[in-house]
This record gives sequence, C-alpha cells and structure tokens, in this order.
Amino acid sequence: MNKIEIQDPKVAGKIIAANAESEKRKAELGFLGRFFGSGDNVRLYIVGTIALGILLTALVYTLTPEKYRSADFGLKELWTLIVLPVESTIIGYLIGSRSKDNGG
Repeated sequence: MNKIEIQDPKVAGKIIAANAESEKRKAELGFLGRFFGSGDNVRLYIVGTIALGILLTALVYTLTPEKYRSADFGLKELWTLIVLPVESTIIGYLIGSRSKDNGG
C-alpha cells in the first residue's frame, strides 16, 4: 500500500474520517452484508442467489449419468417436488414484495 504524505491537516482529517466511516460500515454489515450489500435490493439479491443455487443443483443432478443418480429419487420427483414449487414460491414472493413496495 502506498503511503501519501499529506501536508494539509484538513485533508488528512477528512481521509481519516472517511476511513473510519468505511470501517464502521463494514462492521455493521456483517458477513452477508459484505456479500449482498445493503439497500432496497438486498432481498432480491438473496432470493436470486437461492433460486440460482437450486437451479444449478437441479441442473447438475439432471445432467448426472443415470447410473449415479438415486433409484428412489428420479428427475420427475426433483423437478415436480422441489424445483418448480420453490421457484414459483420465489417468483410469487418477488411479485408480492414489489406490489407491497409500490403501495398496491
């Protein structure tokens, strides 16, 4: 890290205050806050991450050769019992939260 010599005490004070504010914000956010950020779209990011995780897991299971898949839990069960209900619930949540935010 480069050290810059600052002659003006006002500028140095502003830099120190900005650094302190940045560190305070990082401490308030916590682990998930650092990953997802903060603000109005945090719910969207978290729900989107869950939806992508479920879809990627289902895709990997679907593309896995049949001899490695469970005999008791097939593709039909995966998609009809897990993926589609969860994804439709997520879509409903997003639509409902948007209409609530808009006052509807």
